[in-house]
Amino acid sequence: MERRAAPRGEAAGAATPRPGSPRNAKGRYQRLPRDERRDQILDVARRMFTELPYAEVSTAAIAREAGVQRGLIHYYFGTKRELFLKVVQGLTATAAVQAPPPDERMTLPETVELCVNLFLDTAERNATTWFAALDAEGFGQDPELLDIVNRFRDRTVEHMLAVLRVPAPTGTLRAVLRVYSGLADAATRQWLQERTLDRAQVQTLLTRSLLSMVTDIAPALEARGGGPGRPLEAGDRLLHAAAHGNGEPDGLPANAGTEP
Repeated sequence: MERRAAPRGEAAGAATPRPGSPRNAKGRYQRLPRDERRDQILDVARRMFTELPYAEVSTAAIAREAGVQRGLIHYYFGTKRELFLKVVQGLTATAAVQAPPPDERMTLPETVELCVNLFLDTAERNATTWFAALDAEGFGQDPELLDIVNRFRDRTVEHMLAVLRVPAPTGTLRAVLRVYSGLADAATRQWLQERTLDRAQVQTLLTRSLLSMVTDIAPALEARGGGPGRPLEAGDRLLHAAAHGNGEPDGLPANAGTEP
């Protein structure tokens, strides 16, 4: 992004004195390095976009809350849309690393429940921003925003495959997990926006759905789509065995699909 000219008095990242600006111990307004000032503005924007719908947030309000000139926001981020994209990028990056590392001691149901709980924690903290990103609220179906969301979904699928310890995932399994991400979005919307389900209900829905998709639905789709005589690939065999009780492959207990 092209560097914009800093507003007068802001070349070093200093805020113009105004109510609410950070002060040092002597009561003077602090001059912050550029990176710190940029992070400060981004923190304020993240909080405001999380608390309010996109249309109700303005760069003037963000500047006022951060104690800086409005021109400094445009200098660092450009338009409100560009600032919102930065917030969504940060949100997706944070959410993507919430997946726990693979743990050989945990059963598949325990791992799935942990993943779902971490997802629900993130969704609850960032509901307004996340739904605004999903809906591209405020400025139509923005291709760059949708690209951020889609890349986040892809990273989430890869994290899930790693956590579930699937050694050779197939394209069908990846597609099923992408479908699951849509279910997760719809379920959290029912919880956080529509208020038709509570968290415990959504947790049960998402946990049991994911177990079923991994151990039953994905293997069934692989078997049906392969045609007569097609041998199952490594990832298919593992999921097929887990779903039908034929052994206990590493990371996918044979009874995983039936445990609550």
